[in-house]
Amino acid sequence: MQASCFSPMSGELKLLVIEDHPVYLEGLSFVLKRLSEEVVIECAHGVIEAQNHLGQNQGYDLILLDLCLPDEGGLSILRYLSEQKIFIPAIILSASEELRDVQRALKAGASGFISKASSSEVILNQIKKVMEGENCLPDFYQSQQVAELPELTPRQKEVLQLVCEGLPNKKICQRLHLTEHTIKSHMKTLFSELNVHNRTECARVAVDLGLLE
Repeated sequence: MQASCFSPMSGELKLLVIEDHPVYLEGLSFVLKRLSEEVVIECAHGVIEAQNHLGQNQGYDLILLDLCLPDEGGLSILRYLSEQKIFIPAIILSASEELRDVQRALKAGASGFISKASSSEVILNQIKKVMEGENCLPDFYQSQQVAELPELTPRQKEVLQLVCEGLPNKKICQRLHLTEHTIKSHMKTLFSELNVHNRTECARVAVDLGLLE
């Protein structure tokens, strides 16, 4: 579907862009200047730098951030905003076209998710929607049925909870009175259901999806 032409907003806009790829950041900044008559853009290249910006100044109208950053994932910024009660709309800009990544971003508090493959007109119009109080979602997400959250058994949830607490398999065996073979079987199922490859990813995704609530 062809994007409609973009009509600039009025007034000054102050943006925080969190992106670690210089070439994309330069191109994005050029596009963002079209948002309004006066656009102030501050940039951070990672999570820690972004938190420093937010600690010094919370007067941003919008935050744009990559899902993948060198020090931590972009979702950690969303969690930081929530924990610090910083009410600034945030949009994920990502090359990912995984439905689960969109779900995780929205659950973590993102106001929208824009594909990096989008045209400048689409990016501007989606940002404008968020600035007007709406959410924005990519076409690939809207055109497909949203994947259901994994349905875990009570035992799998118990194992997952202990994994999130940092317990190794032997400790989980002792806590749940199960054999190590059984725990390994549960771990294999959890990795498959959550589409992860290690325990750290497993714990992070479980928290992002709210599976332990």
